[in-house]
Amino acid sequence: MKTKIVTFLIILSLFAISFSFAQEISDKGSYRCHLDKTKKYSLVSNQKLEESYFPKSFDVLKYQLDVDIWSCYQSPYSHAFDGNLVITLKADSLLDHVKLNAQNNSLQIQEVGLAASTFTHSSNLLNIHLDTTMLPGDTFQISIQYHHNNVNDYAFYAENGFVFTDCEPEGARRWFPCYDRPSDKAQWELKAKVPSNVKLGSNGILQDSLRIADTIFYTWKSEENVATYLMVLTSRVNYNLDVINYINPNDTSEHFPFRFYYNPGENPQGIINIIDDVTTYFSQTFCKHPFPKNGFASLNEEFQWGGMENQTLTSICPNCWDESLIVHEFSHQWFGDMITCATWADIWLNEGFATFNECLWLEEKSGYNAYKQDVLQNASYYLAANPHWPISDSNWAITTPSSDVLFNYAITYCKGACVLHQLRYTLGDSLFFEVIHQYANDSAFQYQSATIPDFINVVNSVTGEDYQWFFDEWIYTPDHPVYQNIYSISQIDDQHWGVYLEVNQTQTSTGFFKMPITIRIIGLNGLDTLIRVMNDMNHQGFSFIFDKQPISLIFDPNNDIVLKQASLAVGIPQSLTKGFTISEVYPNPVGDEFGIDISAEKASLAEINIFNMNGAKVYTTMHNLLPGFQSIKLNISSFPSGMYFIEINL
Repeated sequence: MKTKIVTFLIILSLFAISFSFAQEISDKGSYRCHLDKTKKYSLVSNQKLEESYFPKSFDVLKYQLDVDIWSCYQSPYSHAFDGNLVITLKADSLLDHVKLNAQNNSLQIQEVGLAASTFTHSSNLLNIHLDTTMLPGDTFQISIQYHHNNVNDYAFYAENGFVFTDCEPEGARRWFPCYDRPSDKAQWELKAKVPSNVKLGSNGILQDSLRIADTIFYTWKSEENVATYLMVLTSRVNYNLDVINYINPNDTSEHFPFRFYYNPGENPQGIINIIDDVTTYFSQTFCKHPFPKNGFASLNEEFQWGGMENQTLTSICPNCWDESLIVHEFSHQWFGDMITCATWADIWLNEGFATFNECLWLEEKSGYNAYKQDVLQNASYYLAANPHWPISDSNWAITTPSSDVLFNYAITYCKGACVLHQLRYTLGDSLFFEVIHQYANDSAFQYQSATIPDFINVVNSVTGEDYQWFFDEWIYTPDHPVYQNIYSISQIDDQHWGVYLEVNQTQTSTGFFKMPITIRIIGLNGLDTLIRVMNDMNHQGFSFIFDKQPISLIFDPNNDIVLKQASLAVGIPQSLTKGFTISEVYPNPVGDEFGIDISAEKASLAEINIFNMNGAKVYTTMHNLLPGFQSIKLNISSFPSGMYFIEINL
């Protein structure tokens, strides 16, 4: 027999959020990630990021960078170095020049070669003229010799034996010429000349470390595509380095090294002890670990706030070997690094996901209550600090917003994570985790970039429904619903009671929020029932009949819609729609037939409609109601399994 779930449109109110925090906000990995990406730009005199978007007719396939940074480790720790860059590109259309980002204050372009003939460098753009016009599909290389000036540009750092880079969102152009947008990912190879007492890490796999006298020549190579803001160089004199080998307990053929770079006096052992479990959990939940190595490196006081998820080598602040921070940054290896936001309007796919993954790890480690408490803490911060803009603004795809907007903790991190929690509630665990699994395993996105519409398409494909409405209100619309709900309980006859609920959203700064909502009705003689309904219009009224006396009604009893404000008041007893009340569907789930009890004050003609989860009407019938109490039976044997909603109109 098919199982069908049929529910009514019902609405109830939410209560204010009240809970104790498991940890201070300042200790959360997401908050410390946000600090790194906002605080460093507060040190730059011109905090506005460059409006650097320009269309291109090429695809960068590979960056090969050779730098001599030997003198940067010696006092007075100059930021100056020489670089030789070879870029492999493929023409998308007829192409006679290549335009790249290159910060004038940081970089002096000295010479171009290979397929490049001449260049101009002004207004932070490097325009390279080719020696011939490339045809669509042509692959070619250009070479660029340049000098990095002795300036502190907050992308390339050199101090007290440390040399490292930190680039999100648009800092890569400050230490090498590149097309510095997250959508154009490329392979990466770094060769670096350093003193022999320096350990240096980068993206990908260590190919060589050749020592000659007082010098080491390191070569790192990533066959997996990397976004420019995730390309990294991390090094210091007398770095400590521990290498451990991860073996997947569920598939021993999967193994790779973790490299832990840390400062003298630090101890990463606590993280080493848990990293296998975290890796296994994320690999099971998302997809297999996507890279042939991974690692973490603690830096110095110039990187004092949190973490940065450079692909396969995360940077963290000095002695910040904290579980929450490591979990947040490590989950970016899947969401942010393997799959990168295509534009800065899609930053939710990076930070919202990583913040939510902190919650998931708490659930895996300590149970659902720990997960929910973390979600509620995120919601509480958002509600207290909401700056009233949406999670995604289409303008950000062209003009990168200031870092305090792009990496706003209340919106990008906290609200972003809560939206994923509410999607989990809306879809249910089975569908939600299948969505995440299919998104992470999609070859169209792996080692490439994705947009929020790409993710929405995965949701719709997995569920077989159109959930555009969910993302329109929670991602592309600011703020949240403010409920002011009213309910009443009245006696119909000696054996039946009616419960009426009117759901009202009173927010004026944004539109209406459609959501499935759950209500709990408690009463005498063991009455305690949950009813889930779809609230798809404002000022909806809902009515139920019970054969046990109800005492109270609770709106959203589990606080699943965490992004809200709400009140619930007892109103004047009334019945829905000119004097009739309806019961719950029974049985529920149903087989081929279900019933509804209706009490009408007078004879009338009722229209009964049934809708699927997509809002499409799949059944309609007319029924003559008589005064008094009556039962209606409906046959739905032809319906496919699923969840449906009933609407009754007079």
